[in-house]
Amino acid sequence: MKYWLLTVLISNYLLLACSGGLKDEIEPNVLSSSTELSLFSLEYKQSVFNTSIDGNTVRIDRPIPWVVEELYVSALILSKGAKASVKIGDALRLEDSSIEIEVTAEDGVTTQTYSLTFERYDYQSIVEKHGRLQVEGNKIVGKHGQAVSLAGNSFFWSNEGWGGNRFYNASVVSWLKLDWGATIVRAAMGVDEWGGYLEKQAANKTNVKKLVDAAIEEGLYVIIDWHSHHAEDYPDDAVAFFKEMAQAYADYDNIIYEIYNEPLDVSWDDVIKPYAEKVIAAIREFDKDNLIVVGTPEWSQRVDLAAQNPITSDSNVAYVMHFYSVHHTQWLRDRTTAAIAAGLPIIVTEWGCLGYTQNDPETMKWMEWCKENQIIHCNWAVNDKEEEWSIVKQEAPVNGVWSEQVLTQSGKLARSIIRTW
Repeated sequence: MKYWLLTVLISNYLLLACSGGLKDEIEPNVLSSSTELSLFSLEYKQSVFNTSIDGNTVRIDRPIPWVVEELYVSALILSKGAKASVKIGDALRLEDSSIEIEVTAEDGVTTQTYSLTFERYDYQSIVEKHGRLQVEGNKIVGKHGQAVSLAGNSFFWSNEGWGGNRFYNASVVSWLKLDWGATIVRAAMGVDEWGGYLEKQAANKTNVKKLVDAAIEEGLYVIIDWHSHHAEDYPDDAVAFFKEMAQAYADYDNIIYEIYNEPLDVSWDDVIKPYAEKVIAAIREFDKDNLIVVGTPEWSQRVDLAAQNPITSDSNVAYVMHFYSVHHTQWLRDRTTAAIAAGLPIIVTEWGCLGYTQNDPETMKWMEWCKENQIIHCNWAVNDKEEEWSIVKQEAPVNGVWSEQVLTQSGKLARSIIRTW
């Protein structure tokens, strides 16, 4: 009986084999000839440079900083069984504007050569490129007389105990330059709120100087901001502070003085302008040339009032306008466009997107407007506070080495704007 059962099993096996029922099991696999490169990214100091792949061209998605000599392969996905001439962790020297990557298929015969191309910033630093900023008509121009439009980040209030001051360090400034492509940062020194300059003068000045010194080291422009809604109540304190800043930084082309952040509903003619003229005169005792910017009434939205009666005692003065896309729409763009047409040079030292989403059509309209009018602008704010405008979540490190996962929706949107400016 045993022998009969064995004979039947063998017969059935042979029948299956002859009919093709075991074809997949007894025939060897056919090796793939695919040479597809579907993902390739590189890294420098933990900042990831993604690429787009079109045919056999691999293009890095943003310019390479001037100082970078090599990038490291951080991600690589190929067809099944294929091999590339580079592997994860390899360093690619950036000696030429194009680097070849060869992919060999699983069959060991079929190959395809991909060309990695990239752009490099043509200047060592943005300040080296444009020099000291000056007002010319209704534009802010660089040393070659061309209008300058910069994009970067405003830090949160510097006040002790508020939390935002933890990000006032050189590592964050360096990261914003490298990973975000920021060309300007803003030190928002809180003045009269608790924990601010009037209460904790030394600590707040130290925070500001850390940021300013780091920006100078990185070759970025930096705004020294008297971040107050009531600056006219403390003119002597503002004079003393800006005299000190002017004495310390007059020789640096990086510096912009913002002498009043956001006035409330007070008179331009009778309150803000006289205050501004007093502080401007104090700065000019020590710094004759660097740009000074002045806030306008109603949270820096009534630029039309400044246009009717601009400051004439100094020629290198621009005027502040702030917007938040949830509140400010075409009516404020129209008002500001009219002020520009009337001859007023404008700088947006603070703007905020909708928050909690990257789908923000109003912010994109504002960005189109900024480009059209060649406006310098800073996004609010470098902070992890649970509010819609913070760019990082609360688990984000304070040294600025931020992965995609720790950016808020606002942060992701702001970074995409600044990176491509």
